Amino acid sequence: MSEFWPKFKNFIRSEFNSGNPWIHSGVFVFALTLLCLLTNTSLHVMGVDISEFISLFYGLIPLLLRDLGGVFVSSYAFFVGVIILFLGPDVSKWKNGGEIKLYKIYLILFSVLFLLFCGSVSEYPQVYGEFFYYRHSWAVGFLYFITDHFSPFFFKSVLFLFLAVQVVRAGSTFWKSKSYESLIRYAVFIILFYSFHLLGSAWGVLSASAFYSLDIRFSRSKKDLIFIAVVLLGFGFSFFTGSRLEKQQSSVSKEVSEHSSDINVLIISADSIRQDQLGFVKGEKDKTPNIDGLASESLVFLDHHSTIPRTFPSWADFLSGKYSFEHGIQDMFPDKEDRSKLGNTVPTLPSILGKSHRTFVVSSFAGDIFPRANWGFQNVYAPNFSAETLTQQRTIESQVFFLPVLTGTFFGGGEYLSSIRSLPSLGDDARILPDLFSVFDKKDRPFFALYFSSVTHFPYSPPYPFYKNTDPDYYGPSKYFRFVDPSNSEKPDKKEQEQIRSIYSASLTAFDFSVGKILDELKRRSLYDDTLIILTSDHGESLFEEDHSHGHGEHLRGEGVTKIPLIIKFPKSFQGKEVRNFKGITSSLDVFPTILSVVGVPTDPGLSLRGKDLTKLPKADTWPEDRSVYSETGIWFSDRGDHFFQKDRIRYPNILELHTIDPNDGNSVTVSDPYAKETVLFSKHRMLQTRTKKLIYVPSPNGVLYSCYDRISDPWNTKPLPASYCGDLQRKLEFLLIDSGKWKKAGDYFLPKSEL
Repeated sequence: MSEFWPKFKNFIRSEFNSGNPWIHSGVFVFALTLLCLLTNTSLHVMGVDISEFISLFYGLIPLLLRDLGGVFVSSYAFFVGVIILFLGPDVSKWKNGGEIKLYKIYLILFSVLFLLFCGSVSEYPQVYGEFFYYRHSWAVGFLYFITDHFSPFFFKSVLFLFLAVQVVRAGSTFWKSKSYESLIRYAVFIILFYSFHLLGSAWGVLSASAFYSLDIRFSRSKKDLIFIAVVLLGFGFSFFTGSRLEKQQSSVSKEVSEHSSDINVLIISADSIRQDQLGFVKGEKDKTPNIDGLASESLVFLDHHSTIPRTFPSWADFLSGKYSFEHGIQDMFPDKEDRSKLGNTVPTLPSILGKSHRTFVVSSFAGDIFPRANWGFQNVYAPNFSAETLTQQRTIESQVFFLPVLTGTFFGGGEYLSSIRSLPSLGDDARILPDLFSVFDKKDRPFFALYFSSVTHFPYSPPYPFYKNTDPDYYGPSKYFRFVDPSNSEKPDKKEQEQIRSIYSASLTAFDFSVGKILDELKRRSLYDDTLIILTSDHGESLFEEDHSHGHGEHLRGEGVTKIPLIIKFPKSFQGKEVRNFKGITSSLDVFPTILSVVGVPTDPGLSLRGKDLTKLPKADTWPEDRSVYSETGIWFSDRGDHFFQKDRIRYPNILELHTIDPNDGNSVTVSDPYAKETVLFSKHRMLQTRTKKLIYVPSPNGVLYSCYDRISDPWNTKPLPASYCGDLQRKLEFLLIDSGKWKKAGDYFLPKSEL
C-alpha cells in the first residue's frame, strides 16, 4: 500500500504532462464549476430575494449537491468531447504515447466556451439577466455590447468555421498518413458525439469519447474497416432516430375506442395574454399579424374573462368546466388531497376526449402544472415543479459557463438536464414546437392538443430578434426581462414602465410568430380545415395601469387581469361555423361545452356545467339577458408592500412560510396545513360582472367590503359607485356560492363549509 500512492502520483503527473484530455477537461470543468459556485450563487428566486428564508434550503442540501454533480458530469462529458472533436489527430498521437501541447487544449476549450457564451447571450440575454444585473453588474456593458452589435448567427458561424477547419485538418492528416482506421474511428466518433449531444445524453457523449480514446484495434483489411464503419454509422443513426420514435410511440395510449368525429382540436395559448394587447384590438397591424389573420377567419369574443388570474386553478376551471371550489384546485400549490378530484370525480376535457382522440399537452416552464395533476392527458411534454426542480434550476443558473450548451448554442442539443425546460427566463417557443408538430403526425385517431407558451409570462423571454423591438436607447434593469416582486409596491418611473410594457409586447410578438408557424404546419399537412382551433390565455396581466402595479392574481380591478382573448376557428365540416365578432360577456368555462358540441360528444347531464355552449349564440352581437360571469383572486405570495389590495385584505404569512415539501408526493411544494388552506380560501376577493358593471367582494378584518364599478365609463375601476347600484350582482354572487354547496354565510362573510 505504501508504494501505491507514489506510483499513483507519478501516473497522474505523467498523464497531466502528456496532455491527457480526460484529466485536463476535468481540471477545466472543476475550476469553472467552483468559480461559479463561489462567485455566482444567488439567493434570488424569480427575482425575489429570499435570503431571510435561507434556513428553508438547509434541508435541500443533498438535492443541491446531487444537482451540482449532475451539472459537473454533463459539462465534463461535453468538454471532453469538444477536445476530441477539435484535436482528433493530436488525441490519436497521445494514445500512441505522444503528447498534446497544453496550450492547444486550453486554447480550444476557452475559444469554444467564449463563442458559445457570446452566441447564447445574443440569442437569450434574459437567461443571463440575473448574472449581469444581480451578481456581476460591473460586466453589464459586455452584455449590451454583444446584444447591440451582434446576432447569434455571427457567433455560430464563427464557431462552425472554426470547427470545420479543425475537422477538415484532422481528416486530411489521417488521410495523408494513411491512418484509415483512425479516420474511420474519428468519423464514427463525430456521428455518435453529435447524435448523443442532440439527445442530451451526457453518458452517451462520454461513451462516444471513450470509444475514440480507448485503444481498440480493428482488422487491417480495408474491406473489413469499411464494413465496420458502415455498421457503426448505421447503429448511431438508428439509435438516434429510433429513440425519438420510441419516445413518441410509447407515449400514445393503447386504448382503442370509436370516435364520434374526425375533428382535431388544438388549443393555442400563452400565459398572461391581455385581450386589449392584440394587434387587431389595439389597431397595430404589425404587432400580432398571425393572430390577426386567424381572427379574421374565426368567431371572436371581445369581452371574454378568466375565472381566476392564476395558472393552475385557471386551467383546472377551463378543462373541467367547473369553478375552483368545485374541483378542489384553488391555488398554485395544491396538495394531494386538493388534486384528488380532478380527473376522477371531476371529468376533464382530455379525459373525456381521450376515448376518441389522442390527447397531448405541450408547454415549457409555465406548464409545470400539468405533470402535477391527473388532467387526463395521455402525453405530457412539460416540466414538473417540485423542490427537486427548484434546486436543479438554481444550480443550472449558477453554473453560467454550461448554460450556453443547455440553451442549444452548440448547433442545437438536447436537454442534458431536465430542469432546463423549467427555467423561467427560457420561454422560447422554438424549443417546444417540435413536440407539438410531432402531434400532427397522422394516426388512426384525431388529436386533442393543448399548446401553452411561456414566453409572455414574466420575466418575459423574447429571444433574438424579438427583444430588439424595444427602445434601443434604454439601458436599465428591464432592458431584456422583468421579474415581478410581489413584496415591492414601489412604482418604477414612467420610462421604466414603458420599457416593461415594451418587453411584454415583444414577448407577445414572439408568441405570434410561433402561432404563424403552427398554422403553417397545419396547412402544410392539410389539417387546417379539419381542426377546431381555439386561441386563448389563462389570465391577463397588470402593467402599471392606475394603481394596479404589475403582475396577476392579487386583485380584480380593471380590465387587465381577467379579460383575455378567445378566438374560435371552426373546422369546415362544422355546420354552425361563424366568422364574426361577439360583444357579449363570456367566461373561460364556456369553452368546455363548446368543444364537446363541435366534436359531437354528448354532454353528460350529471356534469352540471357552468358555461354556455358558444356554438349556440344569438343572432345579435350580445346576449339577450344581462349575463354575469364570476372570477376570484389567487393566493397572495407576499404579505408585504403598500399595494391597495394589501390594505384591506385578511393577511396570512408569506408563501415561503406557508409551503411544505412532501417527500411522499415527489417532493412537491404545497400548501397543505388545513388552517392555512382555509384561511387562503376565506380571504379571497370574489367578483361578478356583467357587460356594463362589476361587483367585487372583499372580506377585510373590519367586515365585508363591496366595491361596485361601471365597466363602460370606468374600465380601470377608479371611481367606486354606491354598493346599491350592484345590489342585483350581490344577490347573484350569494346565490352562486351558497347554491354550490361549498360555502355558508357567517354574517356577511362567505366561509368554506369545511370550517364549520
